[in-house]
Amino acid sequence: APSFVSATAGLKSCGQDHSLALCASGHVFSWGAGEDGQLGLGHGKAVTLQYTPVLVCALSGVAVTQISAGATHTLFLTLSGLVYCCGANKSGQLGLNRQELKKKKKSRVQLRVSVFL
Repeated sequence: APSFVSATAGLKSCGQDHSLALCASGHVFSWGAGEDGQLGLGHGKAVTLQYTPVLVCALSGVAVTQISAGATHTLFLTLSGLVYCCGANKSGQLGLNRQELKKKKKSRVQLRVSVFL
């Protein structure tokens, strides 16, 4: 599993306890700790631990060009300039300007779109 991703991945990014890979095919894989939703798997509830790389299905058909893993959040930049984000937002790191998410001890935001120009 990890050897498959490392063999085909063009870009990799590592957060505090999670990792990402962007393959030449445009597919994004994530694995590791996911209790804050930073894996972007969109299961409705956080995945505590994902031991093997899994496809981020919510990004299928989206032209992702860059990936970045923070401590407990993840950002995906698309060819069109949109930024998809997921994970913890307790310090506003997702750029959503949503105060109610900042007040929670832990929050999960699954692949929201923010536009940064």
